[in-house]
Amino acid sequence: MAFLYILNWTEEVKPRISAIVLCLLVPTTFCSVIAAALMYTSYLMANNEVPFPACKGYFSVLHQQYKFVVDGPGIIKKGYEQFKNGLFEIPRTFRFGQVILCQPELIEELRNTQSTLVSPEPWIDQLLQISHVMPGYFPAGMGWPKIAKTTPGLIRATVYKHLHRYMPSINQAIISQLQTLEFKDGECNVGCFDLAYSIVARSGSFALVGSRLSRNEEYLKAVKDHILGMIVTTRVQFLVPDCLKPYIGGLISRLATFRTSWDMHASRKIMLKHFDARAAEYHAEIFSRTGPSETNLDDSDSPVEIFQWLYESSVLRDRWTYSEVIGEMLLLQFAFIYTTSYGLYGALVELARQPEYIAPLREEIDLIFSKMGPTVPACDGMVLTDSFLKECQRLHPPSALSAHRVCVNDLKLSNGTTLKQGSHVAVPSGIIQRSSEHYANPDAFDGFRFVKRAAAGAKDTRLVDLSPNYLVFGMGAHACPGRWMASALMKLAFAHVLNRYDIVLPNSALIPLTGSLSFEEFYVPNFGLKIALRQR
Repeated sequence: MAFLYILNWTEEVKPRISAIVLCLLVPTTFCSVIAAALMYTSYLMANNEVPFPACKGYFSVLHQQYKFVVDGPGIIKKGYEQFKNGLFEIPRTFRFGQVILCQPELIEELRNTQSTLVSPEPWIDQLLQISHVMPGYFPAGMGWPKIAKTTPGLIRATVYKHLHRYMPSINQAIISQLQTLEFKDGECNVGCFDLAYSIVARSGSFALVGSRLSRNEEYLKAVKDHILGMIVTTRVQFLVPDCLKPYIGGLISRLATFRTSWDMHASRKIMLKHFDARAAEYHAEIFSRTGPSETNLDDSDSPVEIFQWLYESSVLRDRWTYSEVIGEMLLLQFAFIYTTSYGLYGALVELARQPEYIAPLREEIDLIFSKMGPTVPACDGMVLTDSFLKECQRLHPPSALSAHRVCVNDLKLSNGTTLKQGSHVAVPSGIIQRSSEHYANPDAFDGFRFVKRAAAGAKDTRLVDLSPNYLVFGMGAHACPGRWMASALMKLAFAHVLNRYDIVLPNSALIPLTGSLSFEEFYVPNFGLKIALRQR
């Protein structure tokens, strides 16, 4: 009887053991396959002549890939300290590694290399995962969209050349956003990034889609939710092998923002509703004239909406489809609004941390605005404010890397190193901007650093200037074309906040400006950081 009992018990236990073994075996096998795939692609795509920050052993490569995902700036700094007179490479998940040029001669060589050899366009395509996150907007298999090649020139021709036309409405949009703040007993506690983000979303939308939509709260909320949703979705999508994205990409994009307000798909539907309505108005305007005609950028005294010009080009000249126009508008919103918001966010935090700068900055703003008002010459004359904003950007860039390029073909550098076709190349701008070789006491905040450098005869000291030791806006022909508007917008917003409020950052020494994690080379703002605005 005892033997039969033991036999029955054994028969009952066997399925349990099998289930336990299966539960352990399946995830272990899955993880092993993923790890092997990561190793294989890393070795296959790595440039053999370029060193890694650590050795190229099995576990070391996996660790470097993990560290780059969760603390990209940290591993970039480690690599720069080792190879500051050369270059190095960081392995990435399921794609070419990130080659980082440290030597000044190599950086200058990259700046002067033609786009036919190293191009930023494939990098932008991969960064934003356009074919997966924005399917159907651009022609498939035809390279970088023609409309995206044209828009930078349009921005230079309108926003830069005719910036003065946009200033009154941008100024009013900033005032309107500040009027939405709710004060109790003269004080308003607000998330610092949310404040900067809301200001830029409203004022930046004026140049993109016009005054009416820049006052539409439903549209503005959708824009902000869509941009943050797109950031989260693209970063998660970036980690997935391209061969699996057609099958699980849609699911991943929805899971990435599950139970958040950053629902990219829902917010996009709202924006499309407003885009379609605005496009119908453009269409009516075009054909209500004596004959179909488009807006002349130079003859018009009013600021030209970017959306309007793109739409008119699609209707009258068949340069691109309406879907391409909408896709380009989504990309422009992402590029301009988020990066400008991050710059303004860092400046507001530093202003609260460094109250000794408030008095001289207010004095400059009061003096210039009383004479010139909120104009382009006034913004150009705000040299102290310009220096303060540039110092904030120097210490708090949105990314530890800039000047991204992808090798169109194998590229042989002047030091003899050959980079494989498809290799990602960039410059460690975040590290360079904190280097003692370029800046005295580089980790200390000096709001008037660039005013002093200009007085000493240094060149390229303005916020919008490009130089090898200040790369926030990129370098060369592919530098940010909207930096003049971004600069003017930040100065106007900064001036209004300074003149209206005293700014307090509770426990300022204890609260970091960035979140606890970065994502690859990109810094993440501390969404929980709040400032107190006290009415003057």
